[in-house]
Amino acid sequence: MKNNIIKNIISELKKTKWPTWKQVVIMTIYTLIICGIITLLILGLDLGLYKIRDWFLNV
Repeated sequence: MKNNIIKNIISELKKTKWPTWKQVVIMTIYTLIICGIITLLILGLDLGLYKIRDWFLNV
């Protein structure tokens, strides 16, 4: 039973189409760029809310 499961796993892994190195690099760069953009958006939102809070506290 256990041996059959391992054979099935190996069989499925052989059918997998793995990305090329170039595709991996491109997708990694895209991921880093998107993470950077989201980080900047959250930073802007955080700073904006901080300024609004300070404005309300000083009124």
